[in-house]
Amino acid sequence: MTFARTGDRTAYKTAVFKAAQEGDLAAEILLAEQYIPEQCTFEPNQDVPHCGKTGNEPPHVVFRTNPLDIEVSYEEASKWLEMASAHGSGEASEVLAQLITRMQANHHGTHYTTEDSTHFHALARSQGFDVEAISVTCYKRVPGGSGITLDRLPGLIVGEQPNEPFTPEELEALNKAGIAGALLYGGSSGGGDSVLLMRPQGPTVNVRIILDHDPDSEVLLPMPAHHDEIYAQRGDEFLAFPNGGDIMPRFINLEPQTQNTPQVSVSTQTMDGGHSGGFCTRF
Repeated sequence: MTFARTGDRTAYKTAVFKAAQEGDLAAEILLAEQYIPEQCTFEPNQDVPHCGKTGNEPPHVVFRTNPLDIEVSYEEASKWLEMASAHGSGEASEVLAQLITRMQANHHGTHYTTEDSTHFHALARSQGFDVEAISVTCYKRVPGGSGITLDRLPGLIVGEQPNEPFTPEELEALNKAGIAGALLYGGSSGGGDSVLLMRPQGPTVNVRIILDHDPDSEVLLPMPAHHDEIYAQRGDEFLAFPNGGDIMPRFINLEPQTQNTPQVSVSTQTMDGGHSGGFCTRF
């Protein structure tokens, strides 16, 4: 905050380095990030400015304003990331895993190996920084009958519903819970992993959300950890199938939209704190 007010780079740099050297986790990560070379937009393992070409220009740092006034250094970045990783930061472990991959892709000499990258990637997951590929699909339930039928929301012009969105076992569980009628596919959302951190582990997790009325306010549903899930609305609550499985420290958001025709959007929280989403259903 002082740097933002005064612009005193020297004092800011001294404060950050001092804190990092004393083992402050936030300072270690901040310092490490300053040293990381900027990535090419469409060549994630290539350093700017050598996007699709070669040259003698030095790579740029991630932060173009360079508030610490330092030069790019894979070595310094990895040193501080490893310290932060040792202090329990899953984010630092994952960034280091990907930085090792970048060093190898850029033919930058390093003592790190592919096995080291795999190690830090696994360590990041054990520390709670779990990048997961996820797909969320929405269904509007129209009550009626004793069984479940699958169809498409009338007038929907975007997206196609999955060929087999529910297993026979899942349909049986829904029936036993008294959830019957027509399930009309409305929309879907992908994501769950960051745009910058694209190393999801395992197969895509499939979440199906069944709504029977406008929830009126934002709903946060736990993101399942590496297992498929169904969330079925019942009154003001949501039933989970299966119930009690492991979850991520992130959420799936349902957000009512204020429009002439009541509708709901769905989004998945990403590793970088943002959200990726789209249309869910209308009422």
